[in-house]
Amino acid sequence: QAGAVEGEPFDLSVRCTGPVTELDPARAAASNTETITYHLFENLLRWEDGGNGRAVLGNGMASSYTVEQNTDGSTTYTFTIRSDARWSDGEPVTAADFVYGWQRLFSMEDPPGTIHQLYMVEGFDQAWANRDGTLLTGVSAPDSHSLVIRITDQCAYFLDAFCAGTLTMPVRQDVVEQYGAGWANDPETLVTNGPYTVRTADAQRVVMEKNAHYWDAAQVQADTITFTWSGDAAASYQSLLDGELDFLAELPEEEIAARTEAGTLSVEPAPSTYALLLNNLAAPFDDATVRQAFASCVDTAELTAAVGDATLTAATGFVPHGVVNRDDQQQTFQEQPEEDGIALPEDLLDGQEEETPEAVLDFRAVGDASLPEAEPWETRTLRARELLSQAGYPNGRDFPEVTYLYENTPENQAAAEYLQGVWQEVLGVQVVLEPIDGDTLRTRLLAGEFTMAAFRFDAAYDDATAFLNRWDSEAGAIGGNLIGFNDRAYDLLLYVVPETASNTGREACLHDAEQILLESCGVVPLFYYGRTAQLAEGLAGVYGLSDGTYFFWNVGPADSGSGT
Repeated sequence: QAGAVEGEPFDLSVRCTGPVTELDPARAAASNTETITYHLFENLLRWEDGGNGRAVLGNGMASSYTVEQNTDGSTTYTFTIRSDARWSDGEPVTAADFVYGWQRLFSMEDPPGTIHQLYMVEGFDQAWANRDGTLLTGVSAPDSHSLVIRITDQCAYFLDAFCAGTLTMPVRQDVVEQYGAGWANDPETLVTNGPYTVRTADAQRVVMEKNAHYWDAAQVQADTITFTWSGDAAASYQSLLDGELDFLAELPEEEIAARTEAGTLSVEPAPSTYALLLNNLAAPFDDATVRQAFASCVDTAELTAAVGDATLTAATGFVPHGVVNRDDQQQTFQEQPEEDGIALPEDLLDGQEEETPEAVLDFRAVGDASLPEAEPWETRTLRARELLSQAGYPNGRDFPEVTYLYENTPENQAAAEYLQGVWQEVLGVQVVLEPIDGDTLRTRLLAGEFTMAAFRFDAAYDDATAFLNRWDSEAGAIGGNLIGFNDRAYDLLLYVVPETASNTGREACLHDAEQILLESCGVVPLFYYGRTAQLAEGLAGVYGLSDGTYFFWNVGPADSGSGT
């Protein structure tokens, strides 16, 4: 409602990028589902507006917490639950509700796949092996307002991933036991503790209304929020222009193209990397020299330009932009080059002079700051030919025919055709392209039934380990190591990370590990993904996480003091 007036009833209409079929916070896996879940439920900590469109951690159901480093290397977190914390039916939120929220994960008929991220919590192995959450000894409630969580390893992302995330949000045991597995999907039985509760929900929309019992209800702007979804981006954008929508999470291609031509396109980085995979366990890419020859021919800037999608950015490492760098001692100043296709919104400059770059804590920005100057294309292609000749295939002679697998999308097709042409021209080798559907691609990758493939990698949580841990030699294909990468130095660096108390040392290990991975040339990053969105004119206050989760409870008329 761009014409909303301060002090009058305010209803917000938001369009997500996909259908929402599950309101149980333990199952909020997709970013659009998490957006809705964060408006209904609140964890110990919550995501607040950082003033620049980015979410920052703040106190949620917990009014405060303490952290104790134990002599055995474990860490104990003690949270104090707010005395005014209430469920939407007026019942108090207690520490026991959090304990139950953690414990029920292990006894669910179909436990969420992300449950294994909790491995560092004391008692996890026993609880998982027995499917019995009461064996999770690291989570306890000494009294109704105290929650104690003990983790056995250092975990730099513990607070933001698990104390503010959706997986471990509190759940009412009496409600779940009375209404069963579908308790969360019926507005009549759903009980929430966040800013909103559900008025109606069906296959087309979820309509929320203010939770009058929410501890911070006075700061919640919109009286109702209607979440809808549609596959037609052009029609959705027209609805935004017509005033029928207040927020659109994905601009149509035509509008992206128009803004690109006008130089006004703003793209936020998404924590996702599209990468080429050369199977270390399959000939001819079991030969490191062959892998190096193929990787030397990859010019990510030229490839990304050939794909022609302005929301994509040429990759410079495996960990993408949008992933936090947790080194408290190292800030780097980042300015995206124009060819990246990513333009920082003016409000992110935070009042600084235009020529002053923004201080960010971004893993990719820190990694790129130490990159050497790029070699000329002629030098790289000459080396590629020499490497292939050293491997026994001069000018591509006698090189076996290899097949390149990829999910059949327009941008993936364009990338595959570009690489096919480059390898033919530079190396004299023939690569056969095989586009397939995403499910088939994942099945073949997990089974190791490929020689060369390309795949999109997304972050399970906001940390570089979400991208790097998968390549541990002991992970196997099921653990994410799809190419059989095996490097002792890499393994050692990842082994040290959870044992390192210093964030500075931790991040240094992760940057070194990424460099080892890139030098092996089994994983060749191609491009990063970006995200577009628009809030209706006259409104302000939306902010979000890099994974595409948005928060709307601060959204209101632009002159109401609701923020950026």
